[in-house]
Amino acid sequence: MTHGESEEGYPQRRIIFPAHVRNRLFIEQRGRCRYCGRRMSNHYLEIDHRWPLSRNGGNELSNLQLLCTACNLRKGIQTDEEFRDRYWRLLPPDGSIPDPPIPQDLFTRETQLTRAAPEVRSIFRDRFEAARRRRQPAGCLFAALLLLTLVAAIAEFVTQRDF
Repeated sequence: MTHGESEEGYPQRRIIFPAHVRNRLFIEQRGRCRYCGRRMSNHYLEIDHRWPLSRNGGNELSNLQLLCTACNLRKGIQTDEEFRDRYWRLLPPDGSIPDPPIPQDLFTRETQLTRAAPEVRSIFRDRFEAARRRRQPAGCLFAALLLLTLVAAIAEFVTQRDF
C-alpha cells in the first residue's frame, strides 16, 4: 500500500489495496456507495480516502470508504466532512448510507447550486498557478526562439535581395 510522491507532494501512482481490505469495506457498507447509496458489485466500487492522501491523509482502514465512480469523481480532493457539508441537503445528517439511493441528477443539480469549501478552492487555485508558472518560462522561451528564427529569416531574405 505504498505510493510514490511527485515534487508537489501528492501521489503519482495508484495504490493497490489487498483484496481483504476491499472485501471488508464491501461487507461493512453492504455493497453500497457511501454517498449515493447505489448497490453495486465489488468490482465497480472504488476505494476512496475520507481524508485525501494529497491533504496528508493515511491508508488506515478507518480512512477508507467505497464510492461509485460518479461520487468519487465528484468528491475529488474534498474531505468527507467538506463533501457532506456541501451536499447536506441530499445526504442523511447522521452520516449513514442513504436508503433509498439518491439519483445522480440530484447531485449534479446540487453541484451547480453550491461551491466547494474555500480550502478546496485554494488548493485548486494553487495547483493551477503552479502549473501556469511551470509552463510560462517554456512558453516565453518558445516565443523568443520563434521570434529569433523569424528575424534571422527576414535578415537572410533581405541580404539575398538587391535593393
